[in-house]
Amino acid sequence: MNLHRHFKDRPFEIVAIDLRESRSIVENHVRNNGLTYTNLIDETGKVSEQYGVSSTPVKFLIDTKGNMAGAAIGFREWDTDEFKALIETLMIPASN
Repeated sequence: MNLHRHFKDRPFEIVAIDLRESRSIVENHVRNNGLTYTNLIDETGKVSEQYGVSSTPVKFLIDTKGNMAGAAIGFREWDTDEFKALIETLMIPASN
């Protein structure tokens, strides 16, 4: 994902959680698509259930303090200048 490469030297992480997929399917997908970010597997669906995920894809934006800053349901083109600017804003630590 270009977004992951764009922010590679910044306080930014992408973590994918595959819902109810087998390890072999996820590993093949990661390898075939050259994915460079972390991919986890929620084989039972328990983690997704805790976050109220009932359909995919879902993206959560977490700020530098670990708080959820937003969520997006459905496909989004994350490599746009608009989303990059939003992510830049989330990287700025909030003042106390």
